[in-house]
Order: sequence, then C-alpha cells, then structure tokens
Amino acid sequence: MSVPWQSARHGRGLLLLRGRADAAASWSRRGLVPVHVVPFPGWSAVVPAGPSVARPPYDDALVTLAGRPVAARLRGAIGLFAVRDMAVVTTQASGWRATRRWFVWQPGTGVVRTPRLPAGRPEELVAVAGLRDRRAVRSVAELLRDPAGDAAGLLTDLLTLLDLPGAALVDGTGAAASVDGARLVEPAGHLVARFDSMVADDARLRAELEEH
Repeated sequence: MSVPWQSARHGRGLLLLRGRADAAASWSRRGLVPVHVVPFPGWSAVVPAGPSVARPPYDDALVTLAGRPVAARLRGAIGLFAVRDMAVVTTQASGWRATRRWFVWQPGTGVVRTPRLPAGRPEELVAVAGLRDRRAVRSVAELLRDPAGDAAGLLTDLLTLLDLPGAALVDGTGAAASVDGARLVEPAGHLVARFDSMVADDARLRAELEEH
C-alpha cells in the first residue's frame, strides 16, 4: 500500500470539514494545494496530494492548507497537521464570524504559546468535533499538556479521543487515494495565477513604500 504524499521537510496532515464531498471538492479547487477529498460519515477529509502550486512564500502545502479560511458552509472544521516536529491543530466553529483557533504542540514541551495566532481551548475543540462530554474536555487538555511522544502520535491520539476519522491518513498506515470515494482535486490554474499576481503586486508595493 502506498503512503500519503509527504513532504520531505514538513510531514503530513488533513483538514476535516462538516460538509459533503462535492462542496469540499469545490472549495479545494479554489485553493493552492492539490488534494484528495475523502468522504467519511459526517465529515469530508481534505488531504494534501502534493506540494502547493503557488509561488513562495505560499509553496508549503501543509502551512498553506492550515492557514486557509474555511467557507461557512463547510464548518465546523478541524485541521490536524504534523509540521516539522510540531503538531498544529486548527478549529473553526460554524457561523459567519467564527474565528479560527490554533493549538501548537512541541515534543518535550507540550502546547506552546502562539502570540500571533488566536489560541484555542480544549472545550472549543471538543465542541467542534461534535462531542458533549466533559470527560472528553479533560482528556484532551491532559493530552495536549503531555510533552511525551511525537507529533504524529499526538494527532492520532487526538483523533481517537474526539471520535474523528482519518487516523490512518495521519500516522502513515493508510493512503487517501485508496479510500472508497476519494477523488483527486487540482487547483484551478487561472485562480492560482491570479493569486500569484496579487502576491507579486503586494510585494512590489511594499518594496516601493520601504524605499520612500
């Protein structure tokens, strides 16, 4: 069995969306990362299938997918990414004004502060997962505080605690393309070109302002 695509530098991950696979595929097509959209009961998983097609600094598939806002019709959303040696977890609840929250975990430390990223709380993560169990909140909090283990193990344990699908896609024992109903979705070329042009224009404007 082939393993999921994995950057030699950065690891693997997935984004779980509360929407149908067709809607998840449409949203993915307007992004920057080729992905496999995998249907699960109650969720659609979006799994990177290769590097981002955008120019730097948006060429990192996992970071780009983790930072992309999720359309309201596909929330709540939970992202789980192993980035270098860190586990990065994102949550975005349903609702038009829901803010994306972040958990960043490092081996040997546990959850670390992220001054530029709105920090999440275990109860928010449990709620987005659809659980209403106080014991789950305590279990998630204890797991995130525990500095032992590695990023992939932390994410797999978190998926199990939250009763979420996709553990095999994170720990490398399964391949997204082999799941029944999975489809490969490539970014729309004209939208990527438009994005790259906007980034280049912004960079030029900033350079000119700095000169003056």
